[in-house]
Amino acid sequence: MKRAILLAVTLLCCVTAFSQTRKELYDSLSQSFDDKDSVKTAKIIADWERLYPKDAELYSVYANLYLRKAMKEVVIVSKEKPEDEEYYVGKDSLGNEIYIYSITDIDDEMVDKAISKLGEGIAKFPDRLDFRFGLAHILYEMERHQEMVNSLYKTVERSRENGNRWTWTLDEKMGDDGEDAMMETLQGYFNDLVNVPDGMELAEAYVNKVLQYYPENVMFLNDKAIFAYERGDMEGALKELLKIHEIAPDDAVVINNIAYLYESKKDKANALKYYRLLEKTGDEYYVPIAKKAIAELEK
Repeated sequence: MKRAILLAVTLLCCVTAFSQTRKELYDSLSQSFDDKDSVKTAKIIADWERLYPKDAELYSVYANLYLRKAMKEVVIVSKEKPEDEEYYVGKDSLGNEIYIYSITDIDDEMVDKAISKLGEGIAKFPDRLDFRFGLAHILYEMERHQEMVNSLYKTVERSRENGNRWTWTLDEKMGDDGEDAMMETLQGYFNDLVNVPDGMELAEAYVNKVLQYYPENVMFLNDKAIFAYERGDMEGALKELLKIHEIAPDDAVVINNIAYLYESKKDKANALKYYRLLEKTGDEYYVPIAKKAIAELEK
């Protein structure tokens, strides 16, 4: 009888050990990635596939696995000082100064596998926003900017189909925050684009595309105004900013930009009008700017 009870307890313990929740598996896998424990990683993924074979998360799991396999650290010993990498200074056998540093070598084939896996995940689970932005991030890091923008276009298009009812990691529903989260991240990719060589033309097309779907989005209207200003079209920039001001009358960034443009046009009356509005916003960053500008203009 005692042996039978012991056996039952042992079996119960085994079942409990293997019945991990998706969150527990996710946390364990994240830790194994951080620890660079490939044996533990392989075991967790095998457990995950056995317990939840149709889980959307597996697409992300494999994409991350391929990305980690794609990055290999290579140690370099050179007589030339590296420009960007951190390095150690040493001596060779002849007493000459040498520089020791590491670089990350990228396996393009493995990166493509990660991209492909996320593409499969998006096709099957089109409302997983983390898949879409994960894909865009990889493409940006690989300097495949047109592909990145194309993937973001598809995200914007999908947002109109699903009403921004997005999900995130472990299928967590984003609820009413879906649109704001998407737009803020889209704006972040705009900021990335304008900082890459020859990215301005692509960035402007990107802004216009987003505005086709979200014509009253303040962030992207402001971006459009910036492009007009950069081209020297001050009137066009002011037109866009005044449009934004109607939509978001308390937006301190927009009020500041309007005031600045009027000041640049030597339109003192309107410049003062908008700097005073800026002062009334109470924004801790812009209020000092407004006060300084008002003092200068009133001299």
